[in-house]
Amino acid sequence: MSFASGSKNFHAVDAPSGKRIWLILTVMAALLAIIGSGCAFMTGPKRSGKSYVINGKRYYILATADGYKEKGLASWYGKPFHGRKTASGEVYNMYEFSAAHKTLPLHTWVEVRNLKTKQRMFLRINDRGPFIDVRIIDLSQAAAIELGVHKPGVVPVLVIAVPKDQAKKLTARHKKAARKVDNTMAKREEEEDDD
Repeated sequence: MSFASGSKNFHAVDAPSGKRIWLILTVMAALLAIIGSGCAFMTGPKRSGKSYVINGKRYYILATADGYKEKGLASWYGKPFHGRKTASGEVYNMYEFSAAHKTLPLHTWVEVRNLKTKQRMFLRINDRGPFIDVRIIDLSQAAAIELGVHKPGVVPVLVIAVPKDQAKKLTARHKKAARKVDNTMAKREEEEDDD
């Protein structure tokens, strides 16, 4: 069968054979399965399903921090938040080393590198923020001073999630240091009571 259109002839394609139809359907089914599964290469980092809303914007918590690496701006927060509860339930202490992040799972350890001074340190995420689009991490005042972020206020940084085996070691050191601080505080209180 042919159709005439001006000086060209168009021929209808022969109907596909049964094997060809089966192959086409199989390929289409595979593509639909890939699209429907939300593969990481198509959707970016996998979300945990948990989310929260701040100022009308929804933030989705990542299912894992594995492989997280991002450049952006770091800022810091201090006195107005000192003594308040963080998103993790801990009390924020601006004199301790900690950080806030919008989407990393709480208690994730990250390496933060100041891209101007090359200073770096490891911090644990225990709060949410900063809620300004161009900023990717908010440092406690102590961390900001240590990393050279305190005086300029906002500095370009690289944030890298720490691998799980290294994070376990950092967590153990953090707990040991916290116990030491608690013991020191308890001794001071006892001495004050004796006076």
